[in-house]
Amino acid sequence: MSATRHPIWSRPPIVAAAYLAAALLLTWPLVTVMHRRIAGDMGDPLFNCWVLLWTSGQLLRALGGDWSALSHYWSGNIFYPAPLTLTYSEHLTPQMLQVLPVLAATHNVILGYNLLLLGTYVLSGLGMYLLVRELTCRPLAAFLAGLAFAFAPYRLDQYGHLEVLSSQWMPFTLYGLRRYFVTRRLRPLAGGAGALVAQSLSCGYYLAYFPPFVVAYCLYEMGARGRFRDLCAWRALVGTGAAVLLIVGVFLWPYFKVRQIGDVGVRSPSEVLAYSADTRGFVTVSEHSKLLVSRVRAMPRSENQGFPGFAILGLSAVALAAAWMSAAAHARVSGGTAWWRRGLVVAVGILFVAQLVSLGHLVFTGRTAFGIAGVTVRHSPAPLVFQTIVALAALLLVSPTCRRAARGTRGSVVGFFGCAAVAAAWMSLGPEMHANGRTVGPGLYRLFYRWVPGFDGLRVVSLHFMIVALFLAVLAGLGAAALISRWPVAGRIAASPGMVAIAAESWSVPTETNIRPLVPGFVRPPVEIAREPDLYPSYRLIRDLPAGTVVAEFPFGEIGFEVLYVFYSGYHRQPLLNGYSGFFPARYQQLVERLAHVPADPAGWTALRASGATHALVHEGLFLHGDGEKVSAWLRRHGAREVAADRGDRVFQLR
Repeated sequence: MSATRHPIWSRPPIVAAAYLAAALLLTWPLVTVMHRRIAGDMGDPLFNCWVLLWTSGQLLRALGGDWSALSHYWSGNIFYPAPLTLTYSEHLTPQMLQVLPVLAATHNVILGYNLLLLGTYVLSGLGMYLLVRELTCRPLAAFLAGLAFAFAPYRLDQYGHLEVLSSQWMPFTLYGLRRYFVTRRLRPLAGGAGALVAQSLSCGYYLAYFPPFVVAYCLYEMGARGRFRDLCAWRALVGTGAAVLLIVGVFLWPYFKVRQIGDVGVRSPSEVLAYSADTRGFVTVSEHSKLLVSRVRAMPRSENQGFPGFAILGLSAVALAAAWMSAAAHARVSGGTAWWRRGLVVAVGILFVAQLVSLGHLVFTGRTAFGIAGVTVRHSPAPLVFQTIVALAALLLVSPTCRRAARGTRGSVVGFFGCAAVAAAWMSLGPEMHANGRTVGPGLYRLFYRWVPGFDGLRVVSLHFMIVALFLAVLAGLGAAALISRWPVAGRIAASPGMVAIAAESWSVPTETNIRPLVPGFVRPPVEIAREPDLYPSYRLIRDLPAGTVVAEFPFGEIGFEVLYVFYSGYHRQPLLNGYSGFFPARYQQLVERLAHVPADPAGWTALRASGATHALVHEGLFLHGDGEKVSAWLRRHGAREVAADRGDRVFQLR
């Protein structure tokens, strides 16, 4: 008796290896330089490296016996003397734990960061694969869905934001919950809860944005399985949710504390609106997409590149169409229908479609009028939405078949993920929705911004695009599964070009590394980043200075340089006046006003002395027109003593 043969796509280790190969290919040539060049630009990635260096350093000291190091876990050495400076941005604790062995063994945070970035693609694909395989029992369709999420076009625009790319725990969360509802075992529920904790701690945005969809999914599963009266299920879900809140709350406490004692943590409505998506963002692709950049650019601006991809949209449409046709087939009423009822259904259906077209025109263009056959049709957002809802209600009222089909589609897994994708897209538009730059009405996000704690501290609302990509990837997998079920051979053959199309739409090779920021009025930063073994002599000297040292670096306040200072402070670990993060404390901003213009500002020396700095590091090579030498001369005139000089860097002792 021969052993049962399983298709290659049913083996998760092989699937993970395939995703890794795809990640290496689609990020080429990163793998060849990943030990010395950082993926993307020398901005946020370098800041995230500092976070990894600081938190791993504190944890390794604790593991070495100095448990007091954990008491300073949140007190990063930037923005001296501001407290809890790690809370000004992401703490990246799950990412640090993932890469801790690499950091401990090699002290190469650039390598660790790049490994984490590649891992986001592999784990995102694997999690989505497991979820869709569970939903469809079609490994090939599940593999395609994993590609759709791991290499969604939106990821191209987030290549420099590790915390956003670290969305791999979302599908694992839904997979664990699905397994719990299927098996009623607590083990997969615990796994899903662990994934939710990891996701919440990996990115503060998704700590807020993703859980509402998790709750909605649990309610959907309870309703679809008729378990709303199942007290055991409620106890398990509520208990698990409480445990998740408790664990996450431990990490949230420092954030709440810094909001109480500091001047950071709240975003103004105008700032939130500036980083909300426009409806045209859904037809705008990242500039890094080599295939689509010249074709899908309706409104290119910061944080507005949310085009899901033609292949993913097409397969999602197949899933929705298949679900509707299946529901309609089961809902079809046997026997004849009166001619007047059929005519009424057709008339109301035409009215509903006309309302949908008008609504689509408004949402895409922002215009309240358009012409048809020489006739100008005018509409406004609120009445048009109301009229569309009334037309849909009338259609459901006059057509029993539509009512049954709607109930069948709504209760299906396709119906849930389709509605979830629409809700996430709606949320991405922010508290005030804009279409082509024009306001078209209040957004769903307004309710969360006003009434849910924590939402007022988040500004980039358009990061909901990643959640849209998550749900569309599920729909793409369901669409591929529908094709394979309907036409087994042709469906499997069609899956291959679908995968190729997904990869092609995200093709950005060769990907860039060590992209230097442009700092107006100064020399660009060095193209290479020094790692700990090759640390600049000036930073080695600062690292070896005694406790109580506080450093100020010049040029002061220029963002393109501040992030470099922060990065190297992760190695020398001395307190630093400079800083770079998601928030900037008021005291730092006041220092920038004085120290960014020395020696021209007569109050500069007084501000520097009052800051608590004991040493100054002047990077003369970053200045133009000999201004660096002028800063050094200014320090000498005020009694600073030069203690080291190397390659254009000068270290001064101030006191």
